[in-house]
Amino acid sequence: MKKRLYSIRKLQRVMVLIFIFPVLALQLLLSALSLRALHEEMEQNGKDTIYLYQSQLDSDVSRIATTISNYWAQEYNHMRLLYTQSSLNAYQYSYYALAEYRALMNVEPSITAIYLVSGKNHMVKGASNTSFTTFEEREAMQDYVYSLTEHWGENSPRSWRPVKLEERYFLVRDFCTLDAGTVCFIDLDQTVTPQNTEKFPKDPILLYADGEGTPLTRSELLNDKNIHLSTKEGDAYFSNSYFIVQEYSPISGVYMVFIEASPISLQKMNRSILLIFALSLLVLALVPLFFLSLKQWYLQPMEQMDLALQKIRSGQMEVRFQETQRVEELQQLSASFNTMMDQLEKLKIEAYEKELRYQYAQLQYLQLQISPHFFLNILKTFYGLAEKRNYEKIQNAILMISDHIRYIFHDNTDMVPLETELHHVENYINMQRYVTAQDIRFQAETEQGLEAAMIPALCLQTFVENSCKYAVLPEQPLIVVLEVRQLYSEEGNSLDITVADNGPGLSEELLEEYNGEVSFGYREEHIGILNVRQRLHLLYGDRFGFACRNLNPGTEFELIFPISTRPDTGEHKGGRAR
Repeated sequence: MKKRLYSIRKLQRVMVLIFIFPVLALQLLLSALSLRALHEEMEQNGKDTIYLYQSQLDSDVSRIATTISNYWAQEYNHMRLLYTQSSLNAYQYSYYALAEYRALMNVEPSITAIYLVSGKNHMVKGASNTSFTTFEEREAMQDYVYSLTEHWGENSPRSWRPVKLEERYFLVRDFCTLDAGTVCFIDLDQTVTPQNTEKFPKDPILLYADGEGTPLTRSELLNDKNIHLSTKEGDAYFSNSYFIVQEYSPISGVYMVFIEASPISLQKMNRSILLIFALSLLVLALVPLFFLSLKQWYLQPMEQMDLALQKIRSGQMEVRFQETQRVEELQQLSASFNTMMDQLEKLKIEAYEKELRYQYAQLQYLQLQISPHFFLNILKTFYGLAEKRNYEKIQNAILMISDHIRYIFHDNTDMVPLETELHHVENYINMQRYVTAQDIRFQAETEQGLEAAMIPALCLQTFVENSCKYAVLPEQPLIVVLEVRQLYSEEGNSLDITVADNGPGLSEELLEEYNGEVSFGYREEHIGILNVRQRLHLLYGDRFGFACRNLNPGTEFELIFPISTRPDTGEHKGGRAR
């Protein structure tokens, strides 16, 4: 009886469906639900704690702000300091005002300092709590108040804000009224929060931070535990295994931050979660034993095959599968694939040689598409010169034409130096002057060092010939400008060549055709420029760039292709072709 066969893919599917997928899915679901429940519980606990203490802080600062505002609105001594007083009266009013401040500090122990400012009387006086501040901090507070008086009332925030003085942060608010006001400092360490950190991280703590995540209190504790605060990750997040919940108070202008150690541990999980977790670990422990044998027999050879396929896709066609497999079907697959790759390599070589022959034939065909009108015009010119017995001009014209004919019958695969091509362009311009008696002004500008750059023969003359043929306007000299520059890039430097004239420009149809995709179809007119595009496309592929645009006036052609500096192919430096 024939045994039933199972493919590798089927075995893998069965294993995934029976073992791995269910276990992993259960484990992931369990972990996700547990973490979500713990996260929500911790976040709610943190928010409840923050709400309790933040409400107290907001209530304190609001009460302080209301009291000080009422001083300036209703209290006689404060109101008199809004106006210029005698020195004695100013002193008396400030004395009683400071007495009010000291009484307020006794009622509100979080106020560490409070300053009275009267611009009309050039007065800055304050009262401070010396029990919880150093002399340097009190000096820094006074200096800060003096700095505020320089721009008193201008763009004053009228809200509480954290300010760092010496090594500590204080909540500060300006109560500005015309040229007078009050500056109040609140010691964040004296606010109603559980600041005792002796049992941290066993017990959570509360601290303050500004809008940028900078701790305003207990910064040394965060540095020791490597805890980083952030206001960009949401209200609840983890930092170095510590859970953080924070809420911003628009009243006090600071964040209140709740921090506790991450409670995710086996001790806080109930028995059901522990049981499911233990069973999952047991099943997962058995799976690697099964996979160990599977990996050696099936998975490793498949990985090697996949790696070989990746190398082949990247162009390394010489790579082959390893045929010494222990699984019979894999060995047959390797042998069949290697045989196929050998045959493919052979076919690729044949196709490549065929393509080269086709391209060479295309290049030769393109070169033979030369208009006879120019040579007919030359013969007519010779006839006219012979009638006038101008033998010297005939001799010069014959020399120029012989150079021209030798050059245009270059093999299309030839590369010539740029200076040779430019020489033959000038030779063509001179022939045009003989034939047409047209005023042609030619200017060639070449970036220094590019004279020896190798370019395909006849790739520039065609554009100059196009200008001489179609850009001539009555009673106006023809101006042709040829520029050659070098473009630099990481992929390799390129030549950027532009040929421009002052003619009437091209029609929209021709512009669209010239700038469109390269076509190898046969045509009987406008073949010159299209032939050059076809030649350069065959030579350089996607690295050849071409653009045609109308100027005002005239037309400009631009060619970009890779630069090469191979040895000279037998041309004189600017002389005739041999």
